[in-house]
Amino acid sequence: MDQSNFNFTNAKRAYEVKFYALPQILLQGEKYKDLSDSAILLYSVLRDRLSYSLSNNWVDENNNVYFIYTNNELKDLRNWSNNKINKIKHELMDAKLLYQKHMGFNPRSGKNEPNRLYLADLEVTAKDVYIKREPLKSPEPLGTSGLLKKRQDLDYTKLSWQLFWP
Repeated sequence: MDQSNFNFTNAKRAYEVKFYALPQILLQGEKYKDLSDSAILLYSVLRDRLSYSLSNNWVDENNNVYFIYTNNELKDLRNWSNNKINKIKHELMDAKLLYQKHMGFNPRSGKNEPNRLYLADLEVTAKDVYIKREPLKSPEPLGTSGLLKKRQDLDYTKLSWQLFWP
């Protein structure tokens, strides 16, 4: 690849890009292992919208934060069809991560109100948490070649097993 055509990240602009948070439990948790990539992405996008909801005090009578993200907004975001958006929303609802409250017609405004969307908190179990393992009793540094320095006093069959599978 010719570096003259590469769009390098410049130090002055590195913090201008905004990011969505992707909860690790969605990738590593047993409960969420069957979620599609699109559902994981949508959950992260919707979770990001919660900060906007809080700044606008979009909290219902039960003190639950809701947000509004129309299918048209989602369509513009990822160029997904209405069918795909509905399929992904249903996947999140089946996983009990999304709840939609149909608002219907509002006589005061004279229009149909958009659905309120609610996200569930993610469930983390003891199986999902990685237990910190004890370090080796006497770790040996790897040489610059990536190979262990050969020492006469080490049992390499046990050491290699301990290095890679503590």
